[in-house]
Amino acid sequence: MKRILVISIILGAIISLHAQTPPIKFNVHVDPQFSWFNSDDETVEPDGSIFHLQASLQMDYFFAENYAFALGVGINNLGGSLLYSDSTEFSSKGETLLVEPGQSVKLNLQYIDIPVGLKLKTEELGYTTFFLQLGFNPMIILNAKATSEDASMDKEDIRESVHLFCLGYHAGIGVEYKLGGSTALIGGIRWTSGLTDVTDNDRANVKLNALSIQLGILF
Repeated sequence: MKRILVISIILGAIISLHAQTPPIKFNVHVDPQFSWFNSDDETVEPDGSIFHLQASLQMDYFFAENYAFALGVGINNLGGSLLYSDSTEFSSKGETLLVEPGQSVKLNLQYIDIPVGLKLKTEELGYTTFFLQLGFNPMIILNAKATSEDASMDKEDIRESVHLFCLGYHAGIGVEYKLGGSTALIGGIRWTSGLTDVTDNDRANVKLNALSIQLGILF
């Protein structure tokens, strides 16, 4: 009888905790962001940023009250402009496209983004909770378009000249404002930086950077 009573108390406590703080929460984001490249070679230099949107769905699995594993999936639009001091070749549908020296090329890249990381939250202050999120961004290329300054390329498909896989890391801070129940508005800022080379240009390692404004809803 005592064992049954103890087990009942433990099960009741677990059910009560799950009712108060669901272990899994979802949030949807549509984030405006600026992205640009950096390069480790003088023959390929960054030449401007582009503005795009990122849309994603994220799942937060809480293994403790204020600590969660974060896993997401979304469409991430990134890119920027690169200035080539030497002639450069791009591959497009089996053809070779040549960019003359001194030309700037704008690259618009679209990835499937699968961010994974850790989310740390503060205690709730009124209706507000602050959070810090850190993690990695494995990405798989979907589309890659190039437009050159001299009009030799106009939104040409250059997926053959872009690596299939790209890896980066992110760090962000934000705030959740509770609307009622488990629903909350999310706002924040996130920095993303690349760890791997984006293009197959052997002369330079070209990596992506992005600064995003996080806008979303938690439910």
